[in-house]
Amino acid sequence: MGSASRSERQADEASAKDSRAPAGWRSALWPTLAYLIYWQAAPRVRDERIGTVVLSTLVSLVLVVVLAASYGRAVRSLRAALALTVCATVAAVPLRLMVAMGKPMAPWSWLLSVAGLADLAFIALGAGLGILLSRLIRSANMVPPVAAVLALVDVWTVTLGGPVHQIMESEAPAAQRVAEAMTVKLPTTTAGAAPIAVVGFADFLFIAFFVAAMCRFAGEREGFARTVWPLSVVLGLYMLVVLITGWRMPALVPMAVVVVAAHWRRFRYSRSEAFALLYAAILVAAIVGAGAFLRR
Repeated sequence: MGSASRSERQADEASAKDSRAPAGWRSALWPTLAYLIYWQAAPRVRDERIGTVVLSTLVSLVLVVVLAASYGRAVRSLRAALALTVCATVAAVPLRLMVAMGKPMAPWSWLLSVAGLADLAFIALGAGLGILLSRLIRSANMVPPVAAVLALVDVWTVTLGGPVHQIMESEAPAAQRVAEAMTVKLPTTTAGAAPIAVVGFADFLFIAFFVAAMCRFAGEREGFARTVWPLSVVLGLYMLVVLITGWRMPALVPMAVVVVAAHWRRFRYSRSEAFALLYAAILVAAIVGAGAFLRR
């Protein structure tokens, strides 16, 4: 009880200090413009070299990570988070359903006239939901257990036969439409049969979730910088492995590790709480290992 109160006081102090910072929505404006500009430029480059395609894919991934994180940083109030989520829902959800059915209609079809704009609305939706979910985190000490649970769920859904795994493995047209509706493509240079990388809805949702939570508890500047830049590097390396091997790998695992490692000093537990977390981590590792063994 004492540790939770201390974390809440730290969050209040960090918020009070950051309320004097002039960032606000402007911190999300430049990543938004950079993402849209890159969408206009990258696909126009015709380059058959696989290295160019991989490099442009990694740049795209970093842009998406920074974009989702910037929304998590910029949207500070519950009212703003609700407004972002509602507006993005109205823009993105009907269009995604129409595209899945092959019948986009105005005015939603107008979003398709600007490359990347429809995906931007979908990313904003995920970020808005992530920010709203982050409001449920009442203290910094809740972040590591939540991160561990999310990582475990992602391992099951992606690699151990969960719904994402089943949809991605299925060759049914309906499953392929669902997979397309729940992901965004990364804009890259055009190169024949080069792999097309995608980012799932849950990925940018939880990027915004973690950044919004840590900006509350560690302060806007520290919460953003200590999260987004290590996350960009680690997820970039992760995507490189995916592009080389073709494996489907759960992104929430490295995401959870980076967030906990980057902010470890912010989490203060009693001796009994620390041992409880250790036992829980061992249990999670055992469950994942057993699931992987049985899957094989």
